[in-house]
Amino acid sequence: MAIERRIKSSELDFAQIKTNLIEYMKATDTTFNDYNYDGSAMSTIIDVLAYITHINSMNANFALNETFLDTSQLRTSVVSHAKLLGYTPRSISPSVAYVNVKMNYDTTATPLFNHDSSLNPLPLTMPRGTAFQTIIDGVTYPMFASTTQTINFNTSTGWNFNNISIEQGILSEITYTYQNNTFEQYVVPVNNVNSKSIKVTVTDAASTSAAAVYTLNKNMVTLTGASEVFFLEESRDGYYEVKFGDNILGKRPGNGNSVKIEYSSIPSGASVNGATVFTMSGSLNGNTDETVTLVTKATGGAARETKESIKFNAPLSHVSQNRAVTPDDYKSIIQNQFADVEAVSVWGGEDHDVPDYGKVYISIKPLSADKLTDIQKETIKTNILKPKNVVSITPVLIDPEYIYIDLQIFFKYNPNLATVTASGLATSVRSSITAYNTDTLKTFGGIFRASNVGKKIDDTSIAILSNVMRVKMSKRLTPTLGTATSYSLKFNQALTDLDGTSGTTGSYVTSNMFTFSGVQCMLKDYYDTSSETRIIQVVDGGGIIYSTNAGTVNETTGTVTLTSFNPTALPTGQTTIDITVKPASTDVAPKRNTLLSINTSTATITGEIDTMATGGTTAGIDYSTTSS
Repeated sequence: MAIERRIKSSELDFAQIKTNLIEYMKATDTTFNDYNYDGSAMSTIIDVLAYITHINSMNANFALNETFLDTSQLRTSVVSHAKLLGYTPRSISPSVAYVNVKMNYDTTATPLFNHDSSLNPLPLTMPRGTAFQTIIDGVTYPMFASTTQTINFNTSTGWNFNNISIEQGILSEITYTYQNNTFEQYVVPVNNVNSKSIKVTVTDAASTSAAAVYTLNKNMVTLTGASEVFFLEESRDGYYEVKFGDNILGKRPGNGNSVKIEYSSIPSGASVNGATVFTMSGSLNGNTDETVTLVTKATGGAARETKESIKFNAPLSHVSQNRAVTPDDYKSIIQNQFADVEAVSVWGGEDHDVPDYGKVYISIKPLSADKLTDIQKETIKTNILKPKNVVSITPVLIDPEYIYIDLQIFFKYNPNLATVTASGLATSVRSSITAYNTDTLKTFGGIFRASNVGKKIDDTSIAILSNVMRVKMSKRLTPTLGTATSYSLKFNQALTDLDGTSGTTGSYVTSNMFTFSGVQCMLKDYYDTSSETRIIQVVDGGGIIYSTNAGTVNETTGTVTLTSFNPTALPTGQTTIDITVKPASTDVAPKRNTLLSINTSTATITGEIDTMATGGTTAGIDYSTTSS
């Protein structure tokens, strides 16, 4: 009878490959079927064969993975696939601040600073690249003026540069000689380059004064053979390469022309978002005596695009075809061209609270702050969206709204299962909910699911047996002090009474303290049986009413409305009035431009030993549970 011999070709494990080879050899009608494979030189030979097979299988698997965008692991492969989709990964972005710079000078000095022979003050220029710096935690970070600005002398203020944009980094340049008969490779040889800072100047070899500034191409449709543009792509080593056209799409420099590439790089790779103190480390016409005052703190700094981000954004960019029509188009364009983005939400005007046709609403949560600055909003609308936007559609940028989740957590634990204390477990539980806050709730559409949070609490330690969670919500109102103003706070979910009282007597709203009519007061709601509405009153700590009708509560829609609300002051250190409600469901869902955030630092976390589990003598007598 013939012996069945099969080759198993799907194995990648070394030991299993060797076992398969031995089984194959044994399944013969020759002397090999009784061979001692463990104690002979044949074992070494089979080891070599298994090793080669294993390496070849692994290499084939790795190589196949790198041929697809979804499974690529190497950045070079991801960038190469993105290039086929017409996508250039976003570079590092610098932190940008705005300052006023006043140049001081000694009126008794000889000669006077920046004056002509007749002692008339001359115009003063601050060129692009003027060096500034900021110091954070003892580390000096270089910055420079983004643009060139010239001002005249003012008899009242002197030389005062207003609203100067300074960005993080060092301005540098490199020069190449264009050779159209060789392989073109004009590399910016520095890591952490801000691609938006790259400026290319081509000088005719026959005339050093005939220089042309080439701009980065953003639209292939308008290109001609005379278009002075350059193309930018990320090379295999992670550097950016400048490429030129072929006289059909984009002008090709002449042979021997000088190509000067100016660029800025960020040596540390770390942003200085939030920096507020800056000094000028360079000089203007030899003068280093200046006064720098802050206009806008540093924002916008972000690392270069990650592999995971490229995998996500490249297909979306290809689908959008460099135009903004659908909400996904807007989202893709913003994520590709504006680095300071942690989350973005886009919806059409037809889906707005009050339908607003002809508009698209965009809400962005930046990395460096809770909301965008006015300058950032204008940059996005004018420089990023306007060239790609449909003429009949108007983009509207609105700030994110925040709903803060206030938690009271009670857990029972068994100290016999682990060497722990209630306070130690409480610290670990706080870390667990902080991780949930970061991983789940930092994006638009992140839903707070109480059961998931409860599971994470239980999984924090094997000693934790159960937990009970009380969930409340709050919104922070920044009032106009001393002016009667109306406010509408939308929680977007049904509410229930805070104190658990049934019927119409329960309380739905409370707040922290503020000054009203010279008295420390708070907000509290009251059910008016005559009008069958829930009204908000202003009361002091003893319950004395100072405003009988400051607003209303709609517990069905979760809307708190304040009318002609006029607090006059806030306690020292307090900048907002926090209005707290309780959701009817312990699952809280955001809507449109709403972000959820757990108040992890103020969450109350209480643990107690589970006497039933430890088997105490009074376990079944004194055992109690906490209500939710």
